Amino acid sequence: MRDAEPFPAPEPGSRSLTLQTQLVGGPLEFLKPLFDASPLIAIFLCVALGYGIGRVRFGRFQIGGTVGTLFAAIVIGQVGVEVDPVLKTLAFALFIYSLGYVSGPQFFSSLGRSTLSHVHLSIFNSVLIFAVVWLIAQAGGLDKGTAAGLLAGATTESASVGTASEALDHMGLEIETAKALQGNIGVTYAVTYLFGFTLVVFFVSVLAPRMLGIDLKEAAKAYESELGDVGDDLEPGLEEGVKDVLVRVFKVTNHEAAGMTMAAFDERFDEAVRVHQLSRRGRELEVTPDRAFSCGDRAALVGLRDQIIEAGEFLGEETADVRGLSFVGETVEVVLTNRELVGATLDQVKSMIDPDLRRGVFLAKLTRVGLALDLRPRTRLEAGDVATLIGPPGSMEALTKAIGYAIDRSDHVDYVYLGVGIIIGVLIGMISVPIAGTPVALHTGGGCLISGLLLGWLRSKRPTFGSLPAATALHLKDFGLALFVAGVGLSVGPQALALLKEQGLMLPVLAIIVVLVPMISSMYFAKYVLKMNPVVICGALAGVFTCTAALNAIVAEADSQTPVLGYTVPYAIGNVLLTLLGPVIVLTA
Repeated sequence: MRDAEPFPAPEPGSRSLTLQTQLVGGPLEFLKPLFDASPLIAIFLCVALGYGIGRVRFGRFQIGGTVGTLFAAIVIGQVGVEVDPVLKTLAFALFIYSLGYVSGPQFFSSLGRSTLSHVHLSIFNSVLIFAVVWLIAQAGGLDKGTAAGLLAGATTESASVGTASEALDHMGLEIETAKALQGNIGVTYAVTYLFGFTLVVFFVSVLAPRMLGIDLKEAAKAYESELGDVGDDLEPGLEEGVKDVLVRVFKVTNHEAAGMTMAAFDERFDEAVRVHQLSRRGRELEVTPDRAFSCGDRAALVGLRDQIIEAGEFLGEETADVRGLSFVGETVEVVLTNRELVGATLDQVKSMIDPDLRRGVFLAKLTRVGLALDLRPRTRLEAGDVATLIGPPGSMEALTKAIGYAIDRSDHVDYVYLGVGIIIGVLIGMISVPIAGTPVALHTGGGCLISGLLLGWLRSKRPTFGSLPAATALHLKDFGLALFVAGVGLSVGPQALALLKEQGLMLPVLAIIVVLVPMISSMYFAKYVLKMNPVVICGALAGVFTCTAALNAIVAEADSQTPVLGYTVPYAIGNVLLTLLGPVIVLTA
């Protein structure tokens, strides 16, 4: 069984071919001339149908556009559609480069001491996944394509489909053999993804908390207490409209307030309220720490809702007289790059940044890899976190520089940087190193992943060049993957039914093994060796399997955003390691 051949395409007149023609060929045969004239029509039909299928909900479950596209492509591919290999390579290069570019800042920042346990867990899990898939391939006589598809599907890592397929192209195999193996990757991925995805979501949100001996909601509340209180909490995923930051004008009539300096006022209200502007007899005054209030002054206060009312009552009475006052403010998203702030808690940051820089500026939101975090006093910052700040323009620029850099909101794309980045990736992929007498290379997929990681990280350090807005990068990633998967599915074509007939019942069982063995082992490794918090462990398990849907399920079950703190680093590292495991499985299975 060790040297089992890949499942070939059905021969003319075979039972499999007859079955496939009955199931698919008849209804779609009239489209074949159209597909022959323009394969692009077939590709975009697969994308449209696939994302339509991916939107269908079964309870909480959605298969998503990627798997939906692959299923649509496998069905349409039964009529025989030739896809230019260059198109698939281009689509995959865009996808994998964008994946690396988006992950780069978080990937490199995760290698610091503050997240070392998360890094160890990610590496431990990836090694276990490789070992389990390799052992299954050896024991079951799986061909290289089926083994690589099992890895990609069970771990829900779509990128490894491409890197494994590329590795097969460069192994010196006969063209038909390579195509058959690549077809096995696609079919196996499609089948095992459904079971891997469902099991990961169920395990991390239901089974893992029970096996760890915790009530997820109670454990999340206890962890929230450790991180500090933020007052009234909303349901996970919801945000208050303006995060309670208001501007209101009060007239100073309280004699206790008259004569108080701005510095004393800030201290009294713990900086939750600041004086934005001050007007005396119709003339605006500069707000400095040693400036004192006088009776009759009109003060524009900016701050959190509850405190601003308390502070206003302390000053005197609210007034509608806003002469000489303006309320120009701005919202800025700032990426954290200042090494001194990395690892510090939100509470500690207050004492690390000059109070004059923070005057009138409030943190409205904190996100990590696109996921919102609770703004708790002892929430620790990581490099690459994005802070949404609200405040007056005069204060914003200096504070932004003290934290990192502001995200450019323009839709400008630096195509020079993008083009050079992909060229660098292709060149890296062309470098081969002889290992045991066999030349080994990263090829386009691995090279563009490395290039994207490096250039994305470099952009975060020097944001003056290389603009690629996050929305554009995510679009390139999703669109490139959709085109690539459509091409793979169309190429699978006739051999899909043959593989499903031969291995169909066994593939779900193998997917369950590939998920459960590493998942359970990683869970106890995190608990007993790394001593991680159980709530963080649940989030980390979703991260090492790169499954955002699983994280959403944990957040819903925990009624808390705290699992996000365990997800981000393993997700960034898992994306890289699992992608690179695709060709490793091909070379060793």
